[in-house]
Amino acid sequence: MRTVRNTVIMIAVCFTLFMGNAMQVSAEPSDEKETVQDTRPDYTIYVNTALNCVTVMQPNQQGDLVPVKAMVCSCGAEDKITPAGTFQTTDYYDWRLMIDDTYGRYAVRFYKKILFHSVPYLTNTPDSLDWEAYNLLGQGASHGCVRLSVEDAKWIYDNCKVGTTVVVYADAENPGPLGKPEAIKIDGNLPYRNWDPTDTDLNNPWHNPASLQQYPIGSVEQFDYIGYADRYIDVKNAYGYDRDALYAHYMNFGMKEKRIAHFDNYQ
Repeated sequence: MRTVRNTVIMIAVCFTLFMGNAMQVSAEPSDEKETVQDTRPDYTIYVNTALNCVTVMQPNQQGDLVPVKAMVCSCGAEDKITPAGTFQTTDYYDWRLMIDDTYGRYAVRFYKKILFHSVPYLTNTPDSLDWEAYNLLGQGASHGCVRLSVEDAKWIYDNCKVGTTVVVYADAENPGPLGKPEAIKIDGNLPYRNWDPTDTDLNNPWHNPASLQQYPIGSVEQFDYIGYADRYIDVKNAYGYDRDALYAHYMNFGMKEKRIAHFDNYQ
């Protein structure tokens, strides 16, 4: 009897252990969380606020930092200084509404309200660039953020993973190992001045200016504003014979709307 009882006990213990192990094995997959490793390089972004330029560095096989890319930028204006220190990137935005109701493209936050982003746009469309602010690249002009061309802002947005180190410092003597790139200047007389010249958008007329050459352009003094107003009653009702307003309408909207204007040395 003792042998039978011991056998029963052993079977019960083995069954209990088996069931416990089975439950543990079946529970493990549901508790396991898959993590996707970001394999992009471990860049470090150096922002020189004194010279308004950016240098991206990457460690080589020996662990030494080597320069990868240089960018011209606009850091904070004199009364809105970009904070110095060492930070890390956190949030990424395709378009981001800014504190002055403009929009930044390819915005990457690295400290509180301070971000990398494009030069401001008036709306969240690529044809509304503030070209005058664009022409300030290379000098302090922002509210504290680091403004870049679309090409450079997108490079950081695409290539620098969350947690990328950002070092903000001031050195008026040394722009960095790659120097400071020359900033592009936009001619305010161009009909496509509200596009970033570095934007790879297929609709960007900077890449196909011939598409706009059918529309004449010239100075406001050469613009036949009377003929333009008389040709389009809706425009005349809105602006009368205000030469500057009619010229601005043609440059900003008229060509896109395929309206006709003349610049035959009209005085």
